[in-house]
Amino acid sequence: MPIIDIFILGTFGLKELIYNNMKNFLGLTLIEFLIYIAIFASILVLIIGFFWDIIFGNIKENSLQEIKDNGQFSMFKISKEIKRAKSINFPLAGSQGNYLSLETVDPSLSPTIFDLREGKLRITQGTTSPYFLTTDLVRVENLSFSNLSYPETPGIIEVEMEVSSPGTNLPASIIFRSSFSLLANQ
Repeated sequence: MPIIDIFILGTFGLKELIYNNMKNFLGLTLIEFLIYIAIFASILVLIIGFFWDIIFGNIKENSLQEIKDNGQFSMFKISKEIKRAKSINFPLAGSQGNYLSLETVDPSLSPTIFDLREGKLRITQGTTSPYFLTTDLVRVENLSFSNLSYPETPGIIEVEMEVSSPGTNLPASIIFRSSFSLLANQ
């Protein structure tokens, strides 16, 4: 190799070679570091948001399921007792009330009363102690019984109640409404 080529390599090429290698060894520049941090933070926020949505979605779904279960069970129990009843004590025909009193065929279960106590639906049958139809995980509001009966008919009751989840940051409620009639041939 001629001396001139070594001189040129030594003056220009070696300096560039050393500078490029030193740049690799120095690590990141401040701008590169900030860009990497911003990308990492954005990805982290997306991942946390995704898991946050999954967790709260699960909580809300469980709350809604509890509301549905309590509401459907309560409506089933009310319908069963109305269908087995002999007559309606309260509310009177054409009126509305916040409790329901039924005269049953079995005198030991008469009267059967559905009412609201401390945000829970309860039933009292005859002289037995009342018991709750809904759990502590839900709250019953706006309980209403309407007597839609006509003269000479067995009796029709419309039941409406709102069941909600108490004390959660994710409010959820469902309004249950249905009509039931007493069976005529009892």
